[in-house]
Amino acid sequence: MVVELLETRLEQDGAFAFATGRIRALEVKLLNRAHYQRLLEAPDALEAWRALAEMGYAKAAERKLDDYEEVLTDELRAVYGLLQRLAPERLEWLARRYDFHHLKVYLKARLLGEEPREGILEGVGLVPPKLIEASVATGIWSALPEELGRAAEHALAEHESTRTPQSIDLIVDRELFLYLTNAVRGHPFSETLVAIWADLLNLKALLRTRALGKDRAFLNKVLVPGSLETSHLLALLETSVEAWAEELRHTPYAGVLSRGVAYWVEKRSLALLEKLSDDFVMDFLKRAKLALYGAEPLIAYVLAKETELKNIRILLVGKLNGLSKEILEEHLREPYV
Repeated sequence: MVVELLETRLEQDGAFAFATGRIRALEVKLLNRAHYQRLLEAPDALEAWRALAEMGYAKAAERKLDDYEEVLTDELRAVYGLLQRLAPERLEWLARRYDFHHLKVYLKARLLGEEPREGILEGVGLVPPKLIEASVATGIWSALPEELGRAAEHALAEHESTRTPQSIDLIVDRELFLYLTNAVRGHPFSETLVAIWADLLNLKALLRTRALGKDRAFLNKVLVPGSLETSHLLALLETSVEAWAEELRHTPYAGVLSRGVAYWVEKRSLALLEKLSDDFVMDFLKRAKLALYGAEPLIAYVLAKETELKNIRILLVGKLNGLSKEILEEHLREPYV
């Protein structure tokens, strides 16, 4: 069954009454469109950095622009520290996503014989990155949670047969979504969110598979459990990419796919599809504003903050590289407030 967004129920869980009040007080401090407009109009990255210091990012006033990655990572740690204090068990799946991210980073580094190329975020996931690194180095998975060890084994086995670095990302993502689907079962808002993530990831996997010239067998290995029928997605691989949006016209994703595919055909880039996917998720998360109390506001706030940090990074990196205001504006994600 395709995701039915309108039918998603909001739980009213009294155990989250205090946490919801705390989150509501923090939501008003999130950056809004006016904040982003000011950052866009800053003449350079340094002025944008100084403006951030006036928007609640106190460490921007204490640290140099060169330290922006550390400052943004500290912000992310603070968000997950708050989540741990407010909901130490119920929402641990949000933090577990970073353990899977670290697993991908270390697996690819091992196979390439290089140092990790992507960010290692200490204090964000549930498993210390050094423990994941040691497990990858030895190939002994007993010290890791079962879902991580299984993901590593499956990813390495697939890489052994394909010898393509992309297989690590694709297989670990598949294992992540198997975990997430089980972790959120019984909680409607979270179930729908994970299904949306999965559907959008599958549509991007479909396009990547076409770009790589791979077949249905490859796509079948990397599709994750979502609400779109696997058989339907596999059949799309045999049709033209321009027809995909029409084939999925009865799903919530037709608009995202139509614009994203058109951009890919022209530019051979997934950038617009990535942005539109993020905006689609944000539109869904805004439903949490209607919850009187429950887990939904916490989930939405954490993911809204992640989006905010992504937007700040886009702005700073873009300005450091001399990109125009218009180009940066095209890449910014939809804010929560």
